Order: sequence, then C-alpha cells, then structure tokens
Amino acid sequence: MEGWKKLLLEQLPLDRRLIFVHDREDLFSDEELVGQLKAKEISIFTVGDRAEFREHYEIQLEDPGEKWLYRYVGEGPFTFPFDMMAAHGIVELSLETAFPALSLAVLRELETDVLDVLAKAAQGLPGILSHKETCHFIIKKVYKLPYDTVETELEWIGFLIQVFDHSYPLTKVLREHIVEAVAVKSDISQELLSLISSKEAFLGYLQQEWQQFIHSHTGDASLLREKDPGQEQRHRLFHYLKGRIQHYFIEGKLIPVKITQASQLPLWAKIGVSQKPVRPMEDLEHLAGKINQLLALEKRHYKTWVEIASLYGQMKNIELQSGEGQQLVEEIKQKVNRLFKDWMLTGYGTLAGFSPYNKPVMVHHILPHMQYKREGKQALIVLDGMSFVQWKQIKQYVETDFILAEEGVFAWVPTITEISRQAIFEGRIPRGHLALPEEKAWQQFWNRDGVNPLHITFENHLAQGALEETALNALQKPNTKKAAIILRNIDVLIHGAIQGHQGMYAELEVWLRTNYLRDLLTKLVESNYLVYLTSDHGNTESTGIGRPHEGVLVNTSGERVRIYTGREFRDHAAKEYPSIPWSNEGLRRDHYYLLAEAGEAFTVKNKQVVSHGGMTLEEVVVPFVKIQQRR
Repeated sequence: MEGWKKLLLEQLPLDRRLIFVHDREDLFSDEELVGQLKAKEISIFTVGDRAEFREHYEIQLEDPGEKWLYRYVGEGPFTFPFDMMAAHGIVELSLETAFPALSLAVLRELETDVLDVLAKAAQGLPGILSHKETCHFIIKKVYKLPYDTVETELEWIGFLIQVFDHSYPLTKVLREHIVEAVAVKSDISQELLSLISSKEAFLGYLQQEWQQFIHSHTGDASLLREKDPGQEQRHRLFHYLKGRIQHYFIEGKLIPVKITQASQLPLWAKIGVSQKPVRPMEDLEHLAGKINQLLALEKRHYKTWVEIASLYGQMKNIELQSGEGQQLVEEIKQKVNRLFKDWMLTGYGTLAGFSPYNKPVMVHHILPHMQYKREGKQALIVLDGMSFVQWKQIKQYVETDFILAEEGVFAWVPTITEISRQAIFEGRIPRGHLALPEEKAWQQFWNRDGVNPLHITFENHLAQGALEETALNALQKPNTKKAAIILRNIDVLIHGAIQGHQGMYAELEVWLRTNYLRDLLTKLVESNYLVYLTSDHGNTESTGIGRPHEGVLVNTSGERVRIYTGREFRDHAAKEYPSIPWSNEGLRRDHYYLLAEAGEAFTVKNKQVVSHGGMTLEEVVVPFVKIQQRR
C-alpha cells in the first residue's frame, strides 16, 4: 500500500488491542483500508448507539482475544467515555498529512476512491492551493470535467450528462464552485444551473422536456404547453443530445412517452416512445456491453457491484418482457456470478463496519441512515425477497408518479429472512446476540432515539387485491412518525414458483396491475411520509444437485444454504457436494454455514427452483430506493 492510505495507517497504534479513532472524514469506509486492518486481524466497530458500543466494549475487556478499532464518524459533539480515553487514548485522523497543499474543507467531502486518483494527480504540486484553486484542480485533473468551457444552455445540459454519467459523484462544494464559475460568464438561468444538485432533478427535467419534444413531433397538441416559447429550443436540445441520451431509455433512467403513432418521429427518437422495446436485442447488447466494461475494471469495489446489479436487473427484465435474449442474459449472469464470488470471498467482509450516514452499504445500515437524516415522518417498506430483477418490473408501474432515487445495499449472507431481515429491523450487525421479534426491534430502535412508542407502527402483510387504507396503521394513525411495512408477496411467489423467473414475472404483473403498491406509495406520500423501499434479500434460479440427508445435524435446511451446529458436520458435507463453506463472522459463533454454488440448490436432483440463501449477485445486492412525489 502506498500514498495517502499508507500515511493514514501510520497514524494508528496498530500494536494495541483496542484502538479509538475520531474519523471525521469517514476514511475507514474503504475496502482497501479495512482489508489492511483485517489482514492484521483488526475488526472495525463504527460507533452509533452508545448502549451497544458500551456493551461491545465491556465484552472485549472480559474476553481479550480479539483486536478492535472503534471509530466515531463526523464532526458532531461526540466524545468517547472518559474511562476509554484514559485507558487507550484517541487518534484524531486527518488528511492534512497526506495532502498538505490542498484545502482541507474540499478534501473532507471526497470519497476515498476519488482520493486515490487525487493522490497521483497532486504529486509535485509547486505550492499550496487556495479553496477555489483546489476545487478547480480536482474538477479538471481528477474528474476531467470541462466546466470552464461551458457558455450556452445546450452546452450546460451536455455537461450535466457528463457529470451524472461520471464514475465519481460531485460533492456539494465542487458543484457550488462549478455553478459560480459558469454563472459569471454565461446567461444560463438559475433554474437550469440548479439541476446539478441531483441526478433525480436532472432526469426529471429531461423527462418533462422529452415529453414536450415527442408530442410536438406527433402533433398531440392537447399534451403541449400552451404558447410554449421553449419549443424551438427544445428541438435544438434533443437534436444536439440525440446520440447521448438514448442509453438513458435503454437503462431505464428515462421513461418512454406514450403516443398513438410514431410515424412522424425521426428514427433515433423512437427509442423514447412507448413502442419500446422495439429491438430488445439491441438494448440487451448495450447493457451487456456496459456490464462487461465494469467487469473488466482492474479493481471492482462494492459500488461497482451495485451498478452491475442494476444493469443486470434491467437486462433480465427486458428478457422476461420480450422473450428474447435468453442465451446472452445467461452468459452474462454466469460471468458476473463467477467474478462476484471471487469478490465476495475477499471484499464483502470489509463492508459491515462502514458508516451508514452518507448512504447505507448493508441492510443493517438502513435504520441508522434514516435516523441520521432527521426527516420527520418516515416509512420503510420491505418487499421481502425482491431482487433488482423484480424491482425493474415494479419500477415501470410507479416511475411516472414518483421521483425514485435508486441505490443498492448488500444483504447479510446467508441471504435468508431470519438473518438479513432481522438485521434491517435491529439496525445492527447480527453478531450472535439473541434476536428480538422484528416489531419489538423496530420499536426499540426508535425508542432509543426518543420517539414515543405511540408514534411507531409496524405491520406485516400479504397484500391481495386493491389497497384498503383501513387495514394499514401507518395510514390510520395520523401521529405516526416511523412506519414499517413488510409486504410478503414476492417471497410467496419465490417459494411457489414452478416456472422460474418467467412464471414469477407473470404473477408479479398480475399483482402490480391491482395498483396496490402504487396506491400505497401515493397515500404515504400524501400523508407526508418520506418513503424508503428495500428488500432483505433477492432470489435466483437454480437446479437441484441432491439433498443431503443429515437429520438433526442440520439446524436449518434450505435450498441454497444449510446451517450446521458443528464445524465438522459442515466441513464433511462440503466434501460431499459442490458448495462454499461460509464464514460466521458477524453471525452466531455456534452456527456454521454451507452455501450452494451459483445456479445450484440442495434439493431433488435436476429440479428447477427459485430460491435464496446463497451469495449470487441477485441474492445479495438488493434495491434501496428513496421515493418522493413527482411534481
């Protein structure tokens, strides 16, 4: 390891068994840094709930067998308890040592993968840069964005496509620098300049403008704005962008516009109308190309796998919808899972101690993330068993009414409800403590945050037919501030699927046409909830390889995972069947896990099933979506 990370690790007293760190910039939410600590057998505990922190610390004092780094993230008024500081001291991490020539206020907002690129670009800087000079240097040398050449509105929109297609998101301070610089030398409106604030705002603008562009071509005057002065500008805009936004429709980022006939449209524009997918194989090949580009990267981080999961979900959805491209999708799936398995065995174990504040990385980060946001009324919908494949199908039914900020989170492995969904509602690593009932765990989490028990609701439904508002406490109790809603529909479809994902697609389509979910989201938003939608695990298609007969030796016997009460039993079974012995790190120490290989299941030989429990991309990386009303 070289550069800034090496300098950072040198600030730590790695010879101590317990290390206490104030990590202001969240630097240890980095796979490589955490991997270096794990190589030295040091685990990370990110401090959130004080009671859990104290309990964990006291256990380490009684059982001095493990090494831990306790870290507090952020600038808040937190101090480690006096007895801990007196016994162990505290390390104040700082980027100043590694980047002495750059503005610390700018550096603090950057993610660690950006810092990796910056470290190389900043070598040999002749002197100390000011705040503005640092911003300019990073935007030009790291992001390589030509913001200083933008003068017209068309150039600004084209520039924003570069911004939001970039591998690294721009930080708030860099966005502000760009807007200030562009505003000085152009007459671009403040409304357009403000689109840099979020990808959702930018895509919302493009969607609205695209609808007007399409209807001006097709002559559907009823859908046009009256006396719209922007019509000519809009035509120039999309002709200017025509080669650059087509992939937004293929990837599901923009919604095709419904029209009665498309004969008057230019050929390139037909990808953005409701006849899509007109040529599904072209869409599938584009998505396969993007996935292959990501798989070819020298380093694939967790964010890479989230992007691949989203792209694969879109691919599979197009295949299920069109009936074409099965061979291409299967080839991509096998390649992805082969490389994902390699990463899971080395990189996945670094994620549990990441900070949840910027965005959740694993499912147990979701509640601490919601807590940190301080958004007032919040609703969490957990669609049990939903993978990115099902999400892409669901999205088509809700995207016209809502702004969807789509991210992805990692489920706990084994990807089963009693582990991964439990982790969601407890808001902490499973570790091995006695699990609480989910409703009680949800209530206790918010009770500790000072929320009155009367303002917390929890419900678990198999939603059938149209939405009945009276059946939902979240809608019937106006004083509710924290609402949890589990919908079991997809998990029921998984365990009843006899026609694979194709059969699930058809049955999910029937449920979606009841508009239960869309109406639920509408009512929650109208009740002033900020809504989050996620899943506890995904699902995958598999073929049976045979079912081990081990009786009481197995604690849990699933199609994609078997859980043993003794290591020797697990290891013996691993020799009998193609399988993956899985570490119990973060899980119960008295349980030992055996996962089926990708595409295989511990069930009757050659039986086709849809199941979960293993470590394929479809099972592990699930959607995490923030939902707001589309204005």
